[in-house]
Amino acid sequence: MLGVALTVAQHDRDLRQPDARHEAIQRHRNRPRLRVLRPIWAKKPETASRLSGRLEMILSYATARGWRDGPNPAVWRGHLQLMLPARSKIALVVHHAALDWREAPAFMAKLRAREGMGARALAFAILTAARSGEVRGATWAEIDLDRAVWTIPAERMKAAGQPHPRPAFGARGRAPA
Repeated sequence: MLGVALTVAQHDRDLRQPDARHEAIQRHRNRPRLRVLRPIWAKKPETASRLSGRLEMILSYATARGWRDGPNPAVWRGHLQLMLPARSKIALVVHHAALDWREAPAFMAKLRAREGMGARALAFAILTAARSGEVRGATWAEIDLDRAVWTIPAERMKAAGQPHPRPAFGARGRAPA
């Protein structure tokens, strides 16, 4: 912890100096980044991977702005992959169990028999093949009951860009009970 505190204090001091941001970004090399990534690489591979990706993006941005030059020391391919084990070697990916498609009608019947907004939301997500966040954010204004189409606004899509229409209620064209 003392090392982290010293690093934070050093960066804080550096960033108060004129053009220190540029100098700090320019000095960014492997050792400090590996010191942060190594302890969590095997224990929290998803967190470490996201952190690594953010570092790569920050340094790429700094290069594009002319604040640093040279190769990006945070890229995986041809660089970090030579110093850290691949995620596939340290973390077994375990997928959630899936419902057998033949059991879906019985499951949907049980879901319709349950009370509560959670059951309605899950049924809606299943029938529309939507992400849970999209379902939680849905409004009645987005749903055209006559056409049985739900149009998710572009700003709420994970891959934003344009509105995304999708069949709203399956073949029967009615809201889940």
